[in-house]
Amino acid sequence: MTNAVSSITRAATRKFSEPLNILTFPTHERYETSLAKTGHNFYAYRADGIKDWNSTHAPVPDNYYLLNKDLGENQIPLDLDFDLVLSQNKFGQFQIAYPLSQSLHLPLVSLEHTLPVPYWSDDVKEQTRHMRGDANVFISNYSIEDWKWDIKNDTTVITHGVDSDLFQFNDSTDRENQVLSVVNDWINRDWCCGFSIWQNIINGLPFQVVGDTPGLSEVAKSTEDLVKVYQSNRIFLNTSTISPVPTALLEAMACGCAVVTTATCMIPEIIENGVNGFISNDETELKQYLVDLLNDEDLAKNLGREARKTIVENFSQEKFVLKWDSLLHRAAKFCFRG
Repeated sequence: MTNAVSSITRAATRKFSEPLNILTFPTHERYETSLAKTGHNFYAYRADGIKDWNSTHAPVPDNYYLLNKDLGENQIPLDLDFDLVLSQNKFGQFQIAYPLSQSLHLPLVSLEHTLPVPYWSDDVKEQTRHMRGDANVFISNYSIEDWKWDIKNDTTVITHGVDSDLFQFNDSTDRENQVLSVVNDWINRDWCCGFSIWQNIINGLPFQVVGDTPGLSEVAKSTEDLVKVYQSNRIFLNTSTISPVPTALLEAMACGCAVVTTATCMIPEIIENGVNGFISNDETELKQYLVDLLNDEDLAKNLGREARKTIVENFSQEKFVLKWDSLLHRAAKFCFRG
């Protein structure tokens, strides 16, 4: 079991080529699938209030281990020397991750996928700014600004990476002339995913919805099936209102969909209107873009090719993996200061 002496000794003697042992929590299946491609070993601590791994979103990687929730605090393996703790949100995980890092004498990496909830009080927002790890990671510069985060040497941005070999552009596939959206629990998450926006603009247009939303749609059976869904639709519509950058939007772009999206958060930094997609916060404009694409296959194909190019150049999984590998190695060298 990791203690102060073993933590310092392991940090000093571990070979660079040796995989790190990282204690984390199930969070976003496809994001963590990419994270696992660093080659390190991830051990996911499971508890009430923390979402569990959903294998329909992605299979569990070979180097990602789901610990036994029934054992509570005793689920952490006694025969392993861990190198660091990785928290992936500030409410739910950080409150468990921080004391674990202290009791196990380990560095803490704090990753934040999301943005502050709009209705939070100033006091709550202020509290979050004190939830710092030895290293702090955000998925966009927009996120750092929205959190009003005090930027120090311990803070970095690692943007999403998309496996463009898996999420491929298949130019030979006949695409359905319809509008695809991929969202989970869309109705209940109207406040951040824009279900009402979608209802307002999709009326009268052909569409397909994929995702776990009871009464509306079902989740894809596998990642491979999801790829086929992207590849078989001409247009992808994103209506998110509070998300730094939706993973589904990037995946659809990688698969060559012509995207139409709300102009929120980091998305205007990715989409250039009329070049690699259409972007607006005006519902009338969004619907007209959809109509234009439904009526112009060549326009849709050109936007889809440019969307794919954007992902390959700016959101490659290779860059994502290299940045995370470097950060994890740096963080693992921090000595316990407790």
